[in-house]
Amino acid sequence: MRGAILFNGNAESDEWLVRAAAPFLATSRHKDPAVAAARRTLLVTAGWAEHEYDEGHVKRALNAAGFPSAFEHGFDRAHENLSLLNELDGVLAEAPELAEAFRELRRAEATARRFYLEHNAHTIDLFRRTLREAKAEAPDTDLQSLLADMTHPTGPRALARHALARELRRAFHTLESNDDHLFELFGDIERRAFDAAGALYHPAFRAAKERLEARILSASNIFLFGGRLDLLLGALRFFRLRDVFVEALRRGAQIVAVSAGAMVLCERVIVYDDFAETPRDFQLYDRGLGIVQDLQVFPHCMERIQTDDIDNLAYLARRFRHHACVGLNQRSLLLLDLAPRRAVSVGVGDGVYVFGPDGRKRCRRAGEEVPIS
Repeated sequence: MRGAILFNGNAESDEWLVRAAAPFLATSRHKDPAVAAARRTLLVTAGWAEHEYDEGHVKRALNAAGFPSAFEHGFDRAHENLSLLNELDGVLAEAPELAEAFRELRRAEATARRFYLEHNAHTIDLFRRTLREAKAEAPDTDLQSLLADMTHPTGPRALARHALARELRRAFHTLESNDDHLFELFGDIERRAFDAAGALYHPAFRAAKERLEARILSASNIFLFGGRLDLLLGALRFFRLRDVFVEALRRGAQIVAVSAGAMVLCERVIVYDDFAETPRDFQLYDRGLGIVQDLQVFPHCMERIQTDDIDNLAYLARRFRHHACVGLNQRSLLLLDLAPRRAVSVGVGDGVYVFGPDGRKRCRRAGEEVPIS
């Protein structure tokens, strides 16, 4: 792929994000000379809900950064909104059968998510209590060493430590199995919903999808903003837009993804469970678009993750083991160049934080490479 993705955790403002991304966007790598010359920017603001079209400040920031608007019949053709929510609302209004299928899908997802969280709540509580007891038995131990404890037990209280380590591994296996189950279940019920409604062959759906694809493929630069994760991800998945984003990247489009916009690009969307009894637990929220296969991105890093807790980081990196776990803050910038599959920290105000299964936090400063799986 010729394209690249610039990730940010939670920009202090949209204007700051545009300024920070400007050098990245200035030289297009798009293989279509006309698209590269036009440097057209597409804004994906579905996460802003009813404020989807309140993007005037973004366009002004783009103008100030050297990306001028180009008006035609009163519309800015250089900086266009994807109009994702508007297209979704239009299809659902025109096709009641698709609207009902979509509502039923969301109800099924909510039910599956509720039972998943209930299952996990018990296991996580048991895991935490087991870890506390293990550390009481051996105060100098940590989660990493307990999970790696596969040796024959020796020494005082070694049998108790061994038993507790086995219980910890058992809890981890249960949590991983629950995550995998929900991930597969969401894929299954989505396929069933779309197949039953015949969505892919409904005229209104096909027309809207074609308009969305045309906007995406004609853009050199794409901003995926944050906001309401459920709205953004739901609309992207409703229109099956993963493949067209992949094609845009293959042609050389450049994507700037922030907060929820960064999360939806990953294979799995992991969220902080604000309603958990233990207010630091992360849970699988949904399937992402799966465009980024190498990284598991955690925005709002310092706000949401106890990064000085070695056990918490070991838990996080092992629980979501499929990809490299990376934390991003307000001024963190991570450039993922897809052709060489190379990730580099490029933010001058903050670094990119890599969490390892050993519980260590490693900060990659500007110019330093971030190892990816």
